[in-house]
Amino acid sequence: MRLPAPPQALKKRLLTVGPVPPEWGGKLRGGVTRFNVTLLEELRTRPWRHRIEPVGVLIPPPQRIHRRIASRLAPLPIFMQPKAGRPRRFTRLLLDEQRPDAVLVNNIAAFNGARYVRVQAAVAPGLPTIGVVHEWRAIRAKDDPERADRYREAAQAALDHLAAVVFPSQHTRDVGATELGLRYPARALVISNPVQPAFADPALVVDGPRSGIAFVGSFNDRKNPQALIRAMTSLPGIGLTLQGRGPIEDELRDLTSELGIGDRVTFAPFLGHRRHVESVIEVMSGAELLCLPSRSEAFALVIIEALAAGTPVAGYGPTLVEIRDRIGIDVGEPIFDPTPDNVAAAVESVRSRRWDRRALRRAALAGFGPDVVAGRYARLIRSVS
Repeated sequence: MRLPAPPQALKKRLLTVGPVPPEWGGKLRGGVTRFNVTLLEELRTRPWRHRIEPVGVLIPPPQRIHRRIASRLAPLPIFMQPKAGRPRRFTRLLLDEQRPDAVLVNNIAAFNGARYVRVQAAVAPGLPTIGVVHEWRAIRAKDDPERADRYREAAQAALDHLAAVVFPSQHTRDVGATELGLRYPARALVISNPVQPAFADPALVVDGPRSGIAFVGSFNDRKNPQALIRAMTSLPGIGLTLQGRGPIEDELRDLTSELGIGDRVTFAPFLGHRRHVESVIEVMSGAELLCLPSRSEAFALVIIEALAAGTPVAGYGPTLVEIRDRIGIDVGEPIFDPTPDNVAAAVESVRSRRWDRRALRRAALAGFGPDVVAGRYARLIRSVS
């Protein structure tokens, strides 16, 4: 029997700002979009538990979405500023119409998120705003120091207007304060990102047959899949499945052929959004381990998703250690210097151990399940509003 919704007075109305994935009519399906819709779906479908009412999602300029498609696919209203509209006027009218008790802004380290915070502060200075720093790459990856400084100044201006800021990891929090010299508001919390609901499905089986290594992520230099491919020459008799797309895909295919390991390396086909998550789960739950030899990560949600699929990880050191310490069990082997030799050694270390795959799954969902993470955000939203 479905319970009635909680009385309106008990709920806090929440507007989120950020992108949405293809299943909601968007064009992106990376970490920020997954976070946004996973959180909103949990808050929307369990009102008695969280006492938060999502009123919709504002997609900040530049627009990367077709409003007509989003209106048909998304379970919540999608708001977009008209191309010729004035940001302050549009924002003021939107807030007057929706009357949120709080606003959660994704990715304030990126220019669009930071700009929205400043606009809202100008038209609704008393409305509590929570900013989420998913990563600092928008600042750290700039080759031009002057441009990096502009992005850093924009992020600081946004931080100065926030009631609270949230980081997915202590590592990300520390980078902003120590490396970038940013000042945080009094409420600066670490709340890890949630796994997608599909990974929390009780029907997900983790005890089936397994073989080989999985890599799931973008094909780019930061994710460093080329180090894993080179490491395969030191790992005879084991296969590798790479699932992703990106600018160095042709380079990776050529490297595989050059090293003569094409018979052991599989590039999983690209699938549309309807099959994408299912395919990721199939790859992860069928592998002995996930390997993520990144050069940098803010949190690496894919590590948590792998653990939820019962799969240990050889991956980015700071994140893996933080996850291990948080959930209190061994989850794999950290890689701090992702050379091919170190990657191969980490893979062999993981393969040499015995793993209780159900225990990995239980620990991952207990710490990073959608209901757990949404509960943490809901408490923060109610407290600031």
